[in-house]
Amino acid sequence: MKIYANQIQQNLSKGLSNCYLLFGDEPFQIDDCRKKIKAAAKQQGFDEFIRLADDDQFDWLDVAQHCQAMSLFSDKKIVEVELNSNKIGKAGSEVLKQIAPELDENTILVLFGPKLDANQTKSAWFKALDKVGLYIPVYEIDGNHLTRWLQQQLVEHGLSMDTNAQQYLLNFTSGNLLATAQELQKLNMALGQQQHIDISIIERFVADQAKYSVFQFIDSIWAGNSQRCMTILQRLKLEDFEPNIIMWSLQKDLMLLNQLQSAIVKGQPPTPVFDKHRVWKNKQNVFLNAANKLPATAVNEALKLLSEVDFAIKTFSPQCPYSMFAHIALLLTGNANISGLKLPLIR
Repeated sequence: MKIYANQIQQNLSKGLSNCYLLFGDEPFQIDDCRKKIKAAAKQQGFDEFIRLADDDQFDWLDVAQHCQAMSLFSDKKIVEVELNSNKIGKAGSEVLKQIAPELDENTILVLFGPKLDANQTKSAWFKALDKVGLYIPVYEIDGNHLTRWLQQQLVEHGLSMDTNAQQYLLNFTSGNLLATAQELQKLNMALGQQQHIDISIIERFVADQAKYSVFQFIDSIWAGNSQRCMTILQRLKLEDFEPNIIMWSLQKDLMLLNQLQSAIVKGQPPTPVFDKHRVWKNKQNVFLNAANKLPATAVNEALKLLSEVDFAIKTFSPQCPYSMFAHIALLLTGNANISGLKLPLIR
């Protein structure tokens, strides 16, 4: 049976399954589902938790043993297996097919890992576990789905927030689920559950978090203030600010500029582009000015450099992402000659 991550709490309220299959490329939702499964299981007496991961010491026979053996510490146990690859292999397939029909009300098996393709969901091991459990495919969310996710999180945190404040928070975190959830936890601790949060409160709260923010960095780029860009980047680096959030924020704005420039060349109105990207009216002139001022070649080059940043982060490259962001900022503020200097620009 298949359900989605936003349905897990409702499903758990109806009872526990023998097996949960959590696969996808959005880590926060997978982690959130795992926590909810463990919390619900603990309430029903599952006091022993066994965690396995497919590292160099991993053996599928250990999974079979833990699922089939009587617990020494509790009548009920959860066996959780983290898969760093979605390729189960012959040994794993045989073990999972064997233990699937043997799972009972005293053992819960949780498998989680990267996204499965269509062929993997048709495999014998998957069908065997799906027959006795739940498959929860986890997808990246955006747009209206992201807004609904935030509203659900607000309910879970006991917070009340108006629409403008919600949009401001999502813009601040660039739609990163983990960063958004962390901000909600901070708001809950700072404000409690009694106060309704409007745009003025969230703006003050965000401003109090740090002297500089990713918003200020982006705004400085479109204002053409290269010196301020460098100052903010230096501070964000010192604070170990998550570089992925900077990258996503830049990418979002650059994709908007790219589409605006294309519409301008074709003689099309910019309104549909702004509507598609949900740009606030007070920000539209900023982006229009940037689209008219910046050469399309600079925007395309910045997007290319961002892809290099993404690769560097994912591959743990020794290249400093903040230095690469400085390169991009200088390019977009009209300092093309300076931006061609050898990296690093930020130390």
